[in-house]
Amino acid sequence: MDEDLIVVVPIAVYPAMLGGTIAGQFVGMGFDALALGTHAVWAPLACSVLLEAVVGARYGAARLGHPLSASERGRLSVFYSLALAAVSLPLWAWLDASRGSRGGTSGSASASPHGIAVGFVVVLGGLVVCTAARFALMTAFTRRSQ
Repeated sequence: MDEDLIVVVPIAVYPAMLGGTIAGQFVGMGFDALALGTHAVWAPLACSVLLEAVVGARYGAARLGHPLSASERGRLSVFYSLALAAVSLPLWAWLDASRGSRGGTSGSASASPHGIAVGFVVVLGGLVVCTAARFALMTAFTRRSQ
C-alpha cells in the first residue's frame, strides 16, 4: 500500500484528458443540437466527463504499465478538476464581467454578495459532482489485471 502512494500519474495524461474534454464538448454539442434539439449545458458536460474518464483510465494505464489503482484514479480526477477549474473559472469570471460592463448588469449572476455566494456554491457543487463522476467512470473503464 505504501508503494501505491509514491506512484505518480505521468503528466502526459493530463493533456490527453484535455483532448477528451474538448472532444466531449464537440460530441455533446452535436448530440444536444441534432438529437435533442436544445442548447443545454448538460450534454456537452456529460460527454466531456465521459471522454475524460475513458482517456484518463486507458492512457494512464498505458503510461504506467498497469491499470490505475483507486488512489491513482482519485488523484488524477481531483487534480484534473482543480487544473480545469484554475483555467476555466478566471476565464468565466472575465467573460461575465465584460458582459456586465457592456450592458450595465452582470451576464449570468447577480453582482450582489448573495448572488456571488450562490454562484460559488453551485460551481463548487458541480466541480465535486464532476470529479466524483469522472472517478466512477474511470473505475468502470479500468481494465482489471489478469
